[in-house]
Formats: sequence, structure tokens, C-alpha cells
Amino acid sequence: MGEPMSPRQRATLDRFLRRKRMHPAAVDCVGVTNAFLQEMERGLAGAPSSLPMIPTYIETARAVPVGEKVIALDAGGTNLRVAVVSFDAQGKPAIEELTRHRMPGSDAAIDKAEFFRALAEVVLPVARRAQSIGFCFSYPADITPEKDGRLVQFTKEIKASGVDGELVGANLVEALVAAGAPRPSRIVLVNDTVTTLLAGRNALPGRRFDDFMGLVCGTGLNAAYVERNERIRKTPGLDAGGSQIVNTESGSFGRGVRGEIDDLFDAAMINPGKYRHEKSISGAYLGPLCLFTAQCAAREGCFSPTAARAIADLHALTTHDMNDFLLAPDDPANPLGALCARIPADDARGLYVTCESVLERAAAMVAVNLSAVLLKTEKGRDPRYPVCIAVDGTTFWQLRGFRGRVESYMRSCLGVRRERAWEITSVQDAPLLGAAIAALTN
Repeated sequence: MGEPMSPRQRATLDRFLRRKRMHPAAVDCVGVTNAFLQEMERGLAGAPSSLPMIPTYIETARAVPVGEKVIALDAGGTNLRVAVVSFDAQGKPAIEELTRHRMPGSDAAIDKAEFFRALAEVVLPVARRAQSIGFCFSYPADITPEKDGRLVQFTKEIKASGVDGELVGANLVEALVAAGAPRPSRIVLVNDTVTTLLAGRNALPGRRFDDFMGLVCGTGLNAAYVERNERIRKTPGLDAGGSQIVNTESGSFGRGVRGEIDDLFDAAMINPGKYRHEKSISGAYLGPLCLFTAQCAAREGCFSPTAARAIADLHALTTHDMNDFLLAPDDPANPLGALCARIPADDARGLYVTCESVLERAAAMVAVNLSAVLLKTEKGRDPRYPVCIAVDGTTFWQLRGFRGRVESYMRSCLGVRRERAWEITSVQDAPLLGAAIAALTN
């Protein structure tokens, strides 16, 4: 039988986590949700805001045409997928000729011409199968009214010079034509939150939902929802009677929980000051943040000298490692499991509590994100017709108990006076399917 932590060590660690704002109680759910809503409003108005609130010009009113084929691309990191996609009368997708490739520029530095030529080469085998292209492009891009996107900068270690500032869709079309392919009738560029929303909207055709949202909670964090054009005051000339999907870029939210450890952790990153919200939540950071927090706790006397030395000597921890430790704390194949076998049991329990606290706090902040966007839709008031929240990402679906934690905190964020009905769902192949839907309906 496992023993509880000693009261003294439990109190010491609890005081440390609260003082450094790494404890779940550091998240004022209602207050931070209100701050998120304020930042959304400011972003839509074009006022200074940590949330860019990017119009996508992607509408959701048109039904997906039955049987029409479209070329779908998914550039989600260092990998690139290409397929031909269509949907039947029940909304069931058919994915044909799916191929997987390395993203151009992921293995070696290339220039603009090489990048688009390489991109065209992977599309060429299916270029005559459909007239339209839907492209899920998960890199920062400014979307144009023509539904193309101008690359801001590559992330995820893609090395392609001369592409920044270029229209991705237009350049791909020209590269395809130069390679002998027919000119596509249109190309629609969207990011992964938009594709997740669209895929979720199509996934349950027999259900009635009041609205739809998309959340990506994996390596990174972001959310999208449908907004009325009249509220996007920063963009002139929109049809006031229409609506479109807005990409919140929620990972950049700047009014969340900020403690001393968050500041120190952020300062050690290659992009300090940017995407602070994401650095407390997403899979790219949670494991390293857990280790950083434990090492800070060790330096402040929360662990025995033996454990403090062992924790200081651990140089890396992935989010996968952290999750495996929470699932199987005695597994010697895990870095933390192996460490715990060499330290007093009370310290091992303290290390487990530290990881749990960081994960729990992350769940509270994802709940803030979802709750604010849910409230912004002003939908889900009738319990019969919830808002469908389509979620993609391993952080949300695979971390120990994460979904349940998020939904529990959402009830705190919303409060009884702002009760909303929601339903969370996952959609397989959301980037490909959502990209196809974007091109077929816009």
C-alpha cells in the first residue's frame, strides 16, 4: 500500500506551488475568463490586444456537396499529407490516394523556388483528380479575402528562405502550372483550428447543434469559432449580415496566470515574451515546465538533499515522459520513474504531486480558453442543442484525465449565471477533412 506524503512536506510543497502560482488554485477561473473575453473584443475591434482574432473569410452556411472531389493538403509541422477527398450524402468521407511526405525545408535549407517546386511535386500525381485544393497550412499566415494566405514566418524548424511574405496558394498554383498540371479553379488556405471546426461540423450530420467551435490542443494551442461579421469591426467592407470563422490565436493570450516560475521558464525559451499562454499548456512545453518547476522546488528546500541532487541532474523531460510517469510512476524505463527509485518515497510522492499540479493548472487554463470562446458565441443556452466543440491534439486526448479535468473547470469558469450546453468530440483526420470542406464550401 502506498503511504501519504508527510504533513510537513505536503505543506512545504503546497506553499511553494501557491507562492509561485503553479498551483491550480492560482487560476481565477471566472476572472481570467472575463479577461479573455475582453481581449477577444479588443482584438475584433482592432485595439491593442494579445489575441489577434484573425478573420479567415471562411463561411459555414453552405452544405458540403455530395460526391465532389477535392485535393486536400495538410502541412502540420515537418510532415505533409496529400489526398483526394469527397463526401457522401451522410457526410461520410472518402480519402483516396493518401500519401505522406517530409515538409519541404524540414531536412535541408532551400529557397523559395525550390520550396514551391517541391510542394508541387507531391501534388502532381493527383493534380488531375480534382479542380480545387484545400490546404491546411499550420504556420503563421495573414489570410486574404481571396482565402489565400501570406506567410508571416515559418516555425517548427522549416528552413525555406524567401517564402516569408509570399502568398502560399498563388505560388503553389504557379508551380503546378509550370510543372504541367492544369490550373486549379481555386485554392483555399486555412489553419488547423479552422479545419478542426469544419470537420466537427460535418462529423455528426444527424445531430442538431447550436454552433461549432474548434480547439487544437497538442504540440500547440489555438481555438476558432464562428463570429458575426458586424462584430469584426477592424475589417471594413464585410457583409454585415454574414458570418465567418475567426482564428483567435489563443496561445498568445497575455492575461492568464503569470508567476515567477512562468517568467523564468519563458526567459529560457528561444521566443521569450511570446505565446505565454501556450507555454503553460501545450505538449511542446508541459514536460519541460514540470521539470523546471520541480528543480525550482528542489532549490527552495521542498525535497531532501538526495532528491534535490537527483532532480537537478535530470536534464530533459518530455510531455510524453511526464504523462507516462503519472500513469505508471514506478516504471523504471521512465526518467522520473527511474529517478524515484533512487530517492526517499516521500520525495517521490512530492515529485508526483508537482507534475499533477502543473497538469491540473494547464487543464484549468484550457477551460478558461474554451469557456470564453463558448460565451462569445452566445450560443448553447438551450440544453437540447449544445455547442459542438471539436478538439484535435494529443495533449487533450492522451494526457492522464485531461478532458475530464478541463470540463470540470469549465463549469467553474462559466458559473451558474452563465450556464451553457456543450459537447466535446474528436474527428479523425480533421486537418485533411476540414481542408477539403473549406475548399468545397467556399
